[in-house]
Amino acid sequence: MRKDIWRLDAREHDDAFEQYRKGCAHLFDITLQSPEESFFNTLEAHHLGPVVLAKCSGVPQLFERKLSHILIDGGDTVMVVVELEDSGWRGDYDGRAAGGHLGQIRMIDMARPFSMSTGGYRSLYVMVPRTLLEGRGSLDFHGLVLSDDSVSGRLLGAHVRSLAEVLDHMTPDEAEAGAKAMVALIVGAITAHATPASGDHRPVEKMLLASGRQFIEQNLDDVDLSPEAVRRRLGVSRSLLYKVFEPLGGVSAFIQGRRLDQAFDAILHDRAEQHTLGEIAYGHGFRSDAHFSRAFRGRFGVTPGRLRRVGEAARQEGLSALERPDDVFTWLRGL
Repeated sequence: MRKDIWRLDAREHDDAFEQYRKGCAHLFDITLQSPEESFFNTLEAHHLGPVVLAKCSGVPQLFERKLSHILIDGGDTVMVVVELEDSGWRGDYDGRAAGGHLGQIRMIDMARPFSMSTGGYRSLYVMVPRTLLEGRGSLDFHGLVLSDDSVSGRLLGAHVRSLAEVLDHMTPDEAEAGAKAMVALIVGAITAHATPASGDHRPVEKMLLASGRQFIEQNLDDVDLSPEAVRRRLGVSRSLLYKVFEPLGGVSAFIQGRRLDQAFDAILHDRAEQHTLGEIAYGHGFRSDAHFSRAFRGRFGVTPGRLRRVGEAARQEGLSALERPDDVFTWLRGL
C-alpha cells in the first residue's frame, strides 16, 4: 500500500505554515487561528486503491473551499471526517450551517463550496471517489452530521477507527476488503440520512472543466488541438471557456503544460535516445526547438538536454510527469 507522511512544525522550520498553505492551496484557503510560531500539522495517508484513509492533526484554523478551488481540483470526491478529539468545529456548507463534537461524523461534498473553522483537532479523513457511491453521490449530504447515537453513525465510526488502528499491519488484500466495507457503510449512511437534491449542486463550470480536460488529455497528439477545438467540443462561448480554464492559467497554457508533461515522459522513456530532442518537441506540438526548451525549463526548471542526461535516476524511480507529477517536482527540486 502506498503511504504518504507529511509533518510540518514551526519549531523545526520557519516556513512550516507557508509550506502547508501552498501544499493545500488547490483544496482550500487556510487562515490560522493561533500564532504562526505554534503551528504544526501532521498527515499520514494510506491509499487503499481509489480510497484514501488519513490521520491528521493540527492547530486551530479556518478552511475555505471556493469555486476557484473546485475548478482547479480535478477530482470528484466525497470526504468523511471522524473526530478523535472535541475540536468545537463550526461551518457553513453551501448554505447548510453545521457543527459538532467528539464522536460525530461529518460528510463533505468536495464539489461544493464550504467554510469551516476548528480548534485544535485530531481527525480521521476518508476520501472516496463519487463513482463508488452507487448513485447516492447525487443526494444532498453536504455538511451532513451523523450522530454517534445513530446506528449508521456508530457502525461507520467504529469501522473507520478500527481500520485506522490496524492499517500498518494489513496485507493489500485485507486493506482492499476493509476499504470496500467502509465504502458500503458510507453508502448506507448517505442512504439513511441524506435528502434528495433539488438539482446537481456541482457547479456547471466544474463539469465543463472536467469535460474539457478529458478532451485535451485524449487529443494531446493532435496537431490541430487548440482552444477553439476545445470550445467547439464543449459547445460554449469563448468567454465561458476562458472563465472555466482561468484557474489553470488559461486553456492554451493548460494544453501546453500537458504537452510538456507528455514530452517529459517521452524523454525519460527514450532510453536508447532513438529520437532527437527536436523530434520529441515537434511530436508534441512545438515548431521551434528554442521555444520548446524555454517552455520546458519554465515548467520543470531543467532543460530537455539536462533531463536526458540525468533521466536514468528518474526511470529507476518510475517517475512520470503525467501520472506522478508531485513526485516528479520533488525529484527535480533535489537535482
